Amino acid sequence: MFVMLASCSTLESKNIVLQKSQENVFLTVNDTVPYKIVEVTEYEFVSKQKVVELPYASSRTGYAWLVSKVNAGSPSQLEVTYRITYDLNGNILSKVKIPGSERLIQAIPVTYQFGAKVAKGAYFYARTISRYGFDCVGCGGQKAATATMASLITVSGTSVRQSNGTWKDGITYDGYYMVAADKAFPLCTVLEISNHHFSGSGIKEGVPFKVLVADRGGVITTNRLDFFIGTERNLKTVIHKANSNGTIVTVVGFLKWKRNSLGQKTCVK
Repeated sequence: MFVMLASCSTLESKNIVLQKSQENVFLTVNDTVPYKIVEVTEYEFVSKQKVVELPYASSRTGYAWLVSKVNAGSPSQLEVTYRITYDLNGNILSKVKIPGSERLIQAIPVTYQFGAKVAKGAYFYARTISRYGFDCVGCGGQKAATATMASLITVSGTSVRQSNGTWKDGITYDGYYMVAADKAFPLCTVLEISNHHFSGSGIKEGVPFKVLVADRGGVITTNRLDFFIGTERNLKTVIHKANSNGTIVTVVGFLKWKRNSLGQKTCVK
């Protein structure tokens, strides 16, 4: 028995002739190029982009005191092209940087601008954050045991009626602290307060916490908030150690203002 190769080209089909007992059997094997070379451009991280805030512009259609992202930007990167050689099984045999292919791409800053609409991610710097209780002047609780907020959430000096109709001790509603805010924020808007100086009732100074826009106030406009603390007879329920300069308030979500299973209109998820 012997094997005779009818063709030796690596780029053409091979005819392999097997001779045995004077019978010829022809097997055809489709040959392919034994490797491939490709050029691939890759991007290597160099440095983060800066963050900038732009002032209000008349072209924006939101609130002059509210900020939102207008450009996500991009980090500084090094663009490099490589010549990569693969074998028939797709394994990399070599990867060589092409000389002179490097190009530095400058960073584009993340850009925020005043004049935003109310939406997730929008934020503002609190001008002031005052505190009030159910028994404040004009709150209806001075001569009564309870008061009802603009969102129809009912509160007392020591407890809050939850979305399921039950009363819970403390000053939170379904886990959220509560504030009165500008009408720009729909009732039941969820805000996150950060870089703050509040403490007490589960709040730790500097640790972000969430509040629910549950009420309104005649002088609570634009970037002012009024923090519900239960009763004005005990301002130590929540302590504010410094002014609100630098406190950041961010829109993080929205609950629905509708009737619960008991038919009571309130903020529900």
